[in-house]
Amino acid sequence: MPSRNLAKPFAIAGFILAEIYMMFTTLGGYGRVTQPPPVPIPVVDTVAPGTPAPVGAKVSRVLISALFFGPFGAIAGTGLGLLVSGALGDFKRKDDSPS
Repeated sequence: MPSRNLAKPFAIAGFILAEIYMMFTTLGGYGRVTQPPPVPIPVVDTVAPGTPAPVGAKVSRVLISALFFGPFGAIAGTGLGLLVSGALGDFKRKDDSPS
């Protein structure tokens, strides 16, 4: 008896995990730079250091990133699902004659 195709559940799980990862990467804080940049960059003092980004910028960042992270996560999940279902499948030759 052939095994179940696991591509769809893996694609759904890949989509959900990619969206969770997207939330962490887009809404997470930036790391601290311990070394100065190699080339002097002119500093423009318009916003105080450490000021959080506006909510509109965060929302647009999340919406734009969701267009890329989700589908690529689903594609990766589909590939993994096909690999797993192929590895767990039966490798017997199908005979047309009744047993």
